Amino acid sequence: MYYIKPVLSLEGFKKKSVIYSIRIDKNYRRKNYGEKLLKESIKEMKLNGISSILLYVNTKNLPAIRLYEKMGFKRNVEIKDICGTKEICYEMELKIL
Repeated sequence: MYYIKPVLSLEGFKKKSVIYSIRIDKNYRRKNYGEKLLKESIKEMKLNGISSILLYVNTKNLPAIRLYEKMGFKRNVEIKDICGTKEICYEMELKIL
């Protein structure tokens, strides 16, 4: 699930999306379903004119971080309390347009 976040730039409004929920049942992990789901989501966002995708992932969630980096996401900053109280997460971004 994601939502679209309009961002004002020198070229006018750009559309960014923020993925706020992506989850694979533990019985189906490590079978490429997460990668397939993410690829299809990125395709849909491209069709909708999204310029970049943001997501937040717990710094301890190494499998998810590896997947996002494999898909081209880059770490921007560490943020406290956005993924839960006293948790530290990375903001990650993928520029697609």
